Amino acid sequence: MRIKRFWSLLLSAIGLTVSFAASAQDFYGGKVVKIVVGSSTGGGYDSYARLLARHMGRYIPGQPTLVVVNMPGADGIIAANHIYNLAEKDGTVFGTFNRYVVLLGLLGNKQARFDPEKFGWIGTTASYRDNAYLLVIRSALPHRNISDLRNPQMPIHLGNAGTDVPAILREALGLNFRVVAGYKGSDDLEVAFERGEVDAHSSGWASIQSRHDDWIKNGFIRPMIQFGRIDRLAALPDVPTARELTTNAEDRALIEFAELPLLIARPFATPPGVPKERLEVLRAAFAKVMNDPQYLAEGAKQKLELTPMDGASVAKLVESITNAPPSVVERYKKALDGKMPTGG
Repeated sequence: MRIKRFWSLLLSAIGLTVSFAASAQDFYGGKVVKIVVGSSTGGGYDSYARLLARHMGRYIPGQPTLVVVNMPGADGIIAANHIYNLAEKDGTVFGTFNRYVVLLGLLGNKQARFDPEKFGWIGTTASYRDNAYLLVIRSALPHRNISDLRNPQMPIHLGNAGTDVPAILREALGLNFRVVAGYKGSDDLEVAFERGEVDAHSSGWASIQSRHDDWIKNGFIRPMIQFGRIDRLAALPDVPTARELTTNAEDRALIEFAELPLLIARPFATPPGVPKERLEVLRAAFAKVMNDPQYLAEGAKQKLELTPMDGASVAKLVESITNAPPSVVERYKKALDGKMPTGG
């Protein structure tokens, strides 16, 4: 009887799988699937979305056409609001937006009209697994270690284009620097850094490698702290992580909370209410394209970091953010002095 029951259940499961695949093919065949991007063309989020659009369609049953729709504004909030509240909830629309958007409701931003946990998280194309956000200074400066960065007699001017990293490092590690804000983006900030207008700034290691490998080869920069890392990058074994440098549980908790959006990195999500089976179709197609040789080759050619994470794992990170202890969130808000993080 047990054997008969086993085969009965197995055949039933196979039948449901076949029916499910046929249903998905019927639905997606001939369809256009939109990928909404919360930034303008040419930026990081746009590059990842367009790469995905060129390859993911062949892994969705029915092989629909994927098109990118740019919806810039308010540092990703407009796109997130649109996906959550206005986009079709049938599996024909998903999108990507600034990783910090998931924090905004917690921080009291009234424009954020969504619950991050209710998005249908498909996954992230980059999870910072092989990357780190670095605090770098010009190597001409005398600072060599964390003690120098804390020394009140050795202040430095740190340029910032909207990321929360400087404020969090100053709050949690007691660093002595003056933040110079107002830069429109990383391009402007990097020019100022090269000219000596600012002494330091924070940037992704992968970005420095792809955009300014001359800084590394010529010894122009000195990496001081790795942020967004549980352990040190193999390429930077002598550079401590922010977590290592904390001296108490409260400071470590603040660092860990601030690092969560970096682990999400380049997220993709559907609106809430998409039928579960279609969300699973998109998740499965996303997972398959992450191992596609053509996708990987094109991403490598563009020097994009391709360290994916599945949708369930992204959802857990989002849950960790939205359920963070109120004391940690309040300290984070205080460190940012009422400003909203925008760097992405």
